[in-house]
Amino acid sequence: MVKELKHILEIFVKYLPSIRLIFTGLILFFVAIIQAQEDQNWTNENVEFSGYIKYLNTSTFQDFDAIINDNLLHNRLKLKVYIDDHLTTAVEIRNRIFWGNTIQATPDFAAFIDADNQDIDMSINIINRSALLFHSKIDRLYIDYHKNKWQVTLGRQRINWGKNLAWNPNDLFNTYNFFDFDYEERPGADALRVQYFISGNSSVETAINYTDKWDENTTAVKYNFHYFDYDFQVLAAKYLKDYTFGIGWEGAIKSIGIKGEFSYFFPRNKATISDDVLVGSISFDYYFKNGLSINAAALFNSGGIKNTNSFDPEQFNSTTLSAKNLMPNRWSYFFQAAKPLTPAIGTSISTIYAYELNGVYIMPQFSYQISQNWDFDTIAQLFYGKQNESFSNIQNSVYLRFRWSF
Repeated sequence: MVKELKHILEIFVKYLPSIRLIFTGLILFFVAIIQAQEDQNWTNENVEFSGYIKYLNTSTFQDFDAIINDNLLHNRLKLKVYIDDHLTTAVEIRNRIFWGNTIQATPDFAAFIDADNQDIDMSINIINRSALLFHSKIDRLYIDYHKNKWQVTLGRQRINWGKNLAWNPNDLFNTYNFFDFDYEERPGADALRVQYFISGNSSVETAINYTDKWDENTTAVKYNFHYFDYDFQVLAAKYLKDYTFGIGWEGAIKSIGIKGEFSYFFPRNKATISDDVLVGSISFDYYFKNGLSINAAALFNSGGIKNTNSFDPEQFNSTTLSAKNLMPNRWSYFFQAAKPLTPAIGTSISTIYAYELNGVYIMPQFSYQISQNWDFDTIAQLFYGKQNESFSNIQNSVYLRFRWSF
């Protein structure tokens, strides 16, 4: 049976480009149907199609003697079909076109931007040249069955077990990078997920993701419950090469929200207790009457760097994040303040301080809703750190982004 399933998967991967074209054709087919229908019918009521097109310009520099300029045209297509009252299927395709200085200076840039790819490869490089990359990827592809107290989801999906804003030690399946602000949907996993809702405040959930190697697989179970005005979760997992136990909670102390999550990792074939890693994050948030909101958080990683002689932005903005390694150092602190100035204008500033690295990250953001479907953002990412016994500005990036949603 296992050999037959593996053979089917190999055939699926071999003919993936053709399958992608089929899905794209289905999307265009459904769009045509929706636009052609004037009366309410099954298609109008049961098919949802949406997406967006974004343009992102990035300028990276330390000083103004040299500026690296990059461009990204980003399109997302989303199709969801409610087959009946219990069965739903969805597909989402992420298309990106890159050009600029970074792609020209980075060998095998395509592998770099698709570093989180699954073992079932659903991506393709339509154009891959030294100065231009057109990359397409099926980002979501799942079928969901729900009836009474059961819900079963199979396929590429988002399994979000985290509770905090910046760091999520409980998010075993889909660890995301807070610095990657342009990926709002966040990564997905090829997994089977089963949920049983015991009551309105408690449930049991289990999930297993598909990988070619057992040491790269995650199999986990989570129990949610409500107690003393707090929502709790406890989880146990085989996480890659580790066994993992975790706990998370969210609630409030008077009008101050509090969230926390801890995960303890110990190797399945460990030699000493020094191989164990504890990762924990606690955050507090508060909303003022004038619309101002603040969020403060701390992260502890017992396996992180204890000291370093110099700061490297690549350590701070790692592309190989995991629930076990959310930051490369031991202690990190986060603060964010956000306030809408008008219904159409929003502002925020986020900062992270990595204690052992003696590094600081600052991200101010300004957003403007031009119209119902048009949005504009300008974001900056500023890095400061200690290098050569002095604390100074190391790297800066300024982003201009336009988005049209449909």
